[in-house]
Amino acid sequence: MSVRPPQFTNAADKDPLAAALEQEIFSEKASTLNRLIKKLEKALVLLSEADNAPDATEDLRRERLAQAGEALWHVTIQRELCGLRRHREFNDHLNVPKSVRLSMGPASIMKKRI
Repeated sequence: MSVRPPQFTNAADKDPLAAALEQEIFSEKASTLNRLIKKLEKALVLLSEADNAPDATEDLRRERLAQAGEALWHVTIQRELCGLRRHREFNDHLNVPKSVRLSMGPASIMKKRI
């Protein structure tokens, strides 16, 4: 078995087209993350409104909780793709409720068939 030392490359050593493509990919990842965070923020506001509304049904609250959990799941995946691994601080910054953190994942609300 042989061991190779790590290969360190400078930005100047890269092909200019590869560097431009890498920059474009990074830009798209950041843009997508921004859109997903806005969607999460909106879902959290809707959940808060459902929690505070006296006439809101339990089904509405469950639906909003599932939507917020799915939005948080999408943001978490995109943050991982961008190399951001510290999710607790991010969730604390956005005041993501514990119930949303626990329900994070694809929404599994069964719609009633007519």
